[in-house]
Amino acid sequence: MGAMEDEMEPFEDDQELDNDERELLQQDLVDVQTLKSLLSPRGIKGTVFYCPDCSEDHYLTWDLLTSNLAELLSQGESPIHEPAFEPDPDEYVGWDYARGYLDGYTSYESEELAELAGRIASDLGAAGWKTSDVKGFLARVGLDGAIRPDGGGAGT
Repeated sequence: MGAMEDEMEPFEDDQELDNDERELLQQDLVDVQTLKSLLSPRGIKGTVFYCPDCSEDHYLTWDLLTSNLAELLSQGESPIHEPAFEPDPDEYVGWDYARGYLDGYTSYESEELAELAGRIASDLGAAGWKTSDVKGFLARVGLDGAIRPDGGGAGT
């Protein structure tokens, strides 16, 4: 998972980000953009974090979170944070929830494609197609990642 899961601990001013931290933050940036595209249409404006420094929840819109992560990457520290102006808590989700949603979304898509590839491979095999022809067809339509070594799809 990403750097966000390290409880938003600030990096010390004299400490530069190492390559692992940079990589995690870059992945968090990608994840935030994906979450924005998935959750914004559902009325979710961003995520909420508990701030141990001020003992309050901070509501960050997707764009503000993106900006903070980008600044952390470029400057090595997050900007001073201000609480959101009268946020509606129902419009924000916790980071753990958002990550879980993203993980579920990506695995669901993979599982659906694997099941589809399996059904296609089974049907083509039952129709008399050779394994090599089935593999070739699935590769042409972009489902070759779901092919098992024995030539069938996942779920067959």
